[in-house]
Amino acid sequence: MNIDPNKLSIGIFLYPNMTMLDAYGPLQVLAVSRQFNVFTFAKHAKPLPSDAHVDLLPHYGFADCPNIDVLIVPGSANPIEQIKDVEVISRLREIGDKAKYVTSVCTGSLILAETGLLDGYQTAVHWAYADALKKYPKVTHVNQRVVKDRNRISGGGVTSGLDFAFTLVAEFAGKGRAQALELLLEYDPQPPFNTGNHNTTPKALKAAVQSKVYEIGKGLF
Repeated sequence: MNIDPNKLSIGIFLYPNMTMLDAYGPLQVLAVSRQFNVFTFAKHAKPLPSDAHVDLLPHYGFADCPNIDVLIVPGSANPIEQIKDVEVISRLREIGDKAKYVTSVCTGSLILAETGLLDGYQTAVHWAYADALKKYPKVTHVNQRVVKDRNRISGGGVTSGLDFAFTLVAEFAGKGRAQALELLLEYDPQPPFNTGNHNTTPKALKAAVQSKVYEIGKGLF
Protein backbone atom coordinates (compact mmCIF):
# COMPACT_ATOMS: atom_id res chain seq x y z
CA MET A 1 0.00 0.00 0.00
CA ASN A 2 1.06 3.62 -0.49
CA ILE A 3 2.47 5.38 2.56
CA ASP A 4 2.00 9.17 2.66
CA PRO A 5 5.05 10.63 4.45
CA ASN A 6 2.94 13.60 5.60
CA LYS A 7 0.53 11.43 7.60
CA LEU A 8 0.87 9.53 10.85
CA SER A 9 1.32 5.80 10.29
CA ILE A 10 -0.91 3.60 12.44
CA GLY A 11 0.02 -0.07 12.56
CA ILE A 12 -2.45 -2.66 13.88
CA PHE A 13 -0.92 -5.94 15.02
CA LEU A 14 -2.74 -9.10 13.89
CA TYR A 15 -2.24 -12.63 15.20
CA PRO A 16 -3.95 -16.05 15.06
CA ASN A 17 -7.39 -16.41 16.68
CA MET A 18 -7.59 -12.78 17.71
CA THR A 19 -10.92 -11.00 18.20
CA MET A 20 -11.60 -9.57 14.76
CA LEU A 21 -13.66 -6.59 15.93
CA ASP A 22 -10.86 -5.45 18.27
CA ALA A 23 -8.77 -4.65 15.21
CA TYR A 24 -11.24 -4.09 12.41
CA GLY A 25 -13.61 -1.83 14.36
CA PRO A 26 -10.86 0.77 14.90
CA LEU A 27 -9.48 0.08 11.42
CA GLN A 28 -12.83 1.01 9.85
CA VAL A 29 -13.09 4.27 11.78
CA LEU A 30 -9.49 5.29 11.16
CA ALA A 31 -9.61 4.39 7.47
CA VAL A 32 -12.81 6.34 6.85
CA SER A 33 -11.24 9.41 8.45
CA ARG A 34 -8.62 9.52 5.66
CA GLN A 35 -6.30 11.28 8.06
CA PHE A 36 -3.73 8.51 8.51
CA ASN A 37 -1.74 5.75 6.94
CA VAL A 38 -3.52 2.76 8.49
CA PHE A 39 -2.22 -0.76 7.93
CA THR A 40 -2.08 -4.16 9.54
CA PHE A 41 0.98 -6.26 10.27
CA ALA A 42 1.75 -9.65 11.76
CA LYS A 43 4.64 -11.95 12.46
CA HIS A 44 4.33 -13.16 8.87
CA ALA A 45 2.38 -11.62 6.00
CA LYS A 46 0.07 -14.57 5.41
CA PRO A 47 -3.62 -15.29 6.15
CA LEU A 48 -4.46 -15.69 9.84
CA PRO A 49 -7.57 -17.27 11.38
CA SER A 50 -9.73 -15.03 13.53
CA ASP A 51 -12.29 -15.79 16.22
CA ALA A 52 -15.05 -15.14 13.65
CA HIS A 53 -13.77 -17.92 11.37
CA VAL A 54 -12.71 -15.32 8.82
CA ASP A 55 -9.13 -15.27 7.63
CA LEU A 56 -7.31 -11.97 8.10
CA LEU A 57 -4.60 -10.89 5.65
CA PRO A 58 -1.95 -8.58 7.11
CA HIS A 59 -0.47 -5.92 4.86
CA TYR A 60 3.01 -6.61 6.23
CA GLY A 61 5.09 -9.06 8.22
CA PHE A 62 7.74 -8.20 10.80
CA ALA A 63 10.38 -8.35 8.07
CA ASP A 64 8.95 -5.60 5.85
CA CYS A 65 6.76 -3.55 8.19
CA PRO A 66 7.05 0.23 7.63
CA ASN A 67 7.74 2.70 10.41
CA ILE A 68 4.91 2.87 12.94
CA ASP A 69 3.98 6.10 14.73
CA VAL A 70 0.97 4.65 16.54
CA LEU A 71 0.99 1.00 17.59
CA ILE A 72 -2.37 -0.71 18.17
CA VAL A 73 -2.47 -4.15 19.80
CA PRO A 74 -5.93 -5.77 19.79
CA GLY A 75 -7.03 -8.59 22.06
CA SER A 76 -8.36 -12.12 21.96
CA ALA A 77 -10.22 -14.48 24.27
CA ASN A 78 -6.85 -15.88 25.30
CA PRO A 79 -3.71 -14.10 24.06
CA ILE A 80 -1.38 -16.40 26.04
CA GLU A 81 0.37 -17.67 22.90
CA GLN A 82 1.38 -14.14 21.98
CA ILE A 83 2.43 -13.37 25.53
CA LYS A 84 4.70 -16.42 25.51
CA ASP A 85 6.09 -15.77 22.01
CA VAL A 86 9.52 -14.25 22.62
CA GLU A 87 9.82 -12.94 19.07
CA VAL A 88 6.42 -11.23 19.19
CA ILE A 89 7.07 -9.60 22.56
CA SER A 90 10.55 -8.47 21.52
CA ARG A 91 9.35 -7.01 18.21
CA LEU A 92 6.39 -5.19 19.76
CA ARG A 93 8.67 -3.77 22.42
CA GLU A 94 11.02 -2.53 19.72
CA ILE A 95 8.18 -0.94 17.75
CA GLY A 96 6.65 0.58 20.88
CA ASP A 97 9.94 2.09 22.02
CA LYS A 98 10.13 4.02 18.74
CA ALA A 99 6.42 4.85 18.37
CA LYS A 100 4.87 8.16 19.36
CA TYR A 101 1.88 6.38 20.87
CA VAL A 102 1.35 2.85 22.20
CA THR A 103 -2.26 1.72 22.32
CA SER A 104 -4.47 -1.32 22.79
CA VAL A 105 -7.99 -2.70 22.72
CA CYS A 106 -9.38 -5.31 25.13
CA THR A 107 -6.80 -7.92 26.21
CA GLY A 108 -4.24 -6.35 23.91
CA SER A 109 -3.16 -4.52 27.05
CA LEU A 110 -2.05 -7.87 28.53
CA ILE A 111 0.28 -8.36 25.57
CA LEU A 112 1.62 -4.83 25.98
CA ALA A 113 2.03 -5.40 29.73
CA GLU A 114 4.28 -8.37 28.95
CA THR A 115 6.49 -6.15 26.77
CA GLY A 116 7.00 -3.71 29.62
CA LEU A 117 5.62 -0.86 27.53
CA LEU A 118 2.88 -0.23 30.09
CA ASP A 119 5.16 -0.09 33.13
CA GLY A 120 4.26 3.05 35.07
CA TYR A 121 1.09 3.63 33.04
CA GLN A 122 -2.65 3.27 33.52
CA THR A 123 -4.63 1.09 31.14
CA ALA A 124 -8.06 -0.25 30.33
CA VAL A 125 -8.76 -3.93 29.73
CA HIS A 126 -11.88 -6.06 29.25
CA TRP A 127 -13.50 -6.07 32.71
CA ALA A 128 -13.45 -9.88 32.97
CA TYR A 129 -9.66 -9.92 32.49
CA ALA A 130 -8.80 -7.29 35.06
CA ASP A 131 -7.45 -9.94 37.43
CA ALA A 132 -4.97 -11.05 34.77
CA LEU A 133 -3.35 -7.61 34.89
CA LYS A 134 -2.45 -8.21 38.53
CA LYS A 135 0.52 -10.24 37.25
CA TYR A 136 1.99 -6.90 36.20
CA PRO A 137 2.29 -4.79 39.38
CA LYS A 138 3.85 -1.86 37.49
CA VAL A 139 0.69 -1.52 35.37
CA THR A 140 -2.40 0.18 36.82
CA HIS A 141 -5.85 -0.94 35.69
CA VAL A 142 -8.51 1.76 35.42
CA ASN A 143 -12.17 0.76 35.22
CA GLN A 144 -13.09 2.93 32.24
CA ARG A 145 -14.17 2.32 28.65
CA VAL A 146 -11.23 4.35 27.31
CA VAL A 147 -8.13 5.32 29.27
CA LYS A 148 -5.57 7.92 28.19
CA ASP A 149 -2.33 8.21 30.15
CA ARG A 150 0.12 10.48 28.35
CA ASN A 151 0.97 8.67 25.09
CA ARG A 152 -0.74 5.44 26.11
CA ILE A 153 -4.38 5.06 25.03
CA SER A 154 -6.42 1.92 25.63
CA GLY A 155 -9.95 0.65 25.13
CA GLY A 156 -11.76 -1.89 27.28
CA GLY A 157 -13.61 -4.86 25.87
CA VAL A 158 -14.24 -5.38 22.15
CA THR A 159 -16.86 -2.75 21.18
CA SER A 160 -15.05 -0.10 23.21
CA GLY A 161 -12.55 -0.23 20.36
CA LEU A 162 -14.94 2.10 18.51
CA ASP A 163 -14.85 4.68 21.33
CA PHE A 164 -11.10 4.17 21.40
CA ALA A 165 -10.83 4.88 17.66
CA PHE A 166 -12.82 8.13 17.88
CA THR A 167 -10.56 9.13 20.77
CA LEU A 168 -7.53 8.56 18.54
CA VAL A 169 -9.03 10.67 15.77
CA ALA A 170 -9.66 13.51 18.25
CA GLU A 171 -6.14 13.19 19.63
CA PHE A 172 -4.44 13.39 16.25
CA ALA A 173 -6.86 15.29 14.00
CA GLY A 174 -8.93 17.34 16.43
CA LYS A 175 -12.24 17.06 18.24
CA GLY A 176 -14.18 18.56 15.33
CA ARG A 177 -12.97 15.88 12.94
CA ALA A 178 -13.90 13.16 15.42
CA GLN A 179 -17.37 14.65 15.95
CA ALA A 180 -18.03 14.78 12.20
CA LEU A 181 -16.83 11.22 11.78
CA GLU A 182 -19.02 10.01 14.63
CA LEU A 183 -22.00 11.57 12.86
CA LEU A 184 -21.01 10.20 9.45
CA LEU A 185 -20.81 6.68 10.85
CA GLU A 186 -24.02 7.21 12.83
CA TYR A 187 -22.36 6.05 16.02
CA ASP A 188 -25.26 6.27 18.47
CA PRO A 189 -25.26 3.10 20.60
CA GLN A 190 -28.63 2.01 21.95
CA PRO A 191 -28.09 -1.57 23.18
CA PRO A 192 -31.28 -3.62 23.08
CA PHE A 193 -30.76 -5.30 26.46
CA ASN A 194 -28.69 -2.71 28.33
CA THR A 195 -26.48 -5.31 30.01
CA GLY A 196 -23.16 -4.27 28.44
CA ASN A 197 -21.90 -2.29 31.44
CA HIS A 198 -20.39 -4.68 33.98
CA ASN A 199 -20.80 -2.08 36.73
CA THR A 200 -24.59 -2.16 36.47
CA THR A 201 -25.48 -5.52 34.91
CA PRO A 202 -27.19 -8.21 37.08
CA LYS A 203 -24.71 -9.95 39.38
CA ALA A 204 -25.72 -13.44 38.32
CA LEU A 205 -25.12 -12.65 34.65
CA LYS A 206 -21.76 -11.06 35.41
CA ALA A 207 -20.68 -14.07 37.47
CA ALA A 208 -21.64 -16.47 34.70
CA VAL A 209 -19.66 -14.54 32.10
CA GLN A 210 -16.67 -14.20 34.42
CA SER A 211 -16.70 -17.96 35.06
CA LYS A 212 -16.64 -18.62 31.32
CA VAL A 213 -13.73 -16.23 30.85
CA TYR A 214 -11.72 -17.98 33.56
CA GLU A 215 -12.32 -21.23 31.72
CA ILE A 216 -11.28 -19.85 28.33
CA GLY A 217 -8.39 -17.77 29.62
CA LYS A 218 -6.27 -20.58 31.05
CA GLY A 219 -2.73 -19.45 31.72
CA LEU A 220 -3.70 -15.78 32.00
CA PHE A 221 -4.97 -15.76 35.60
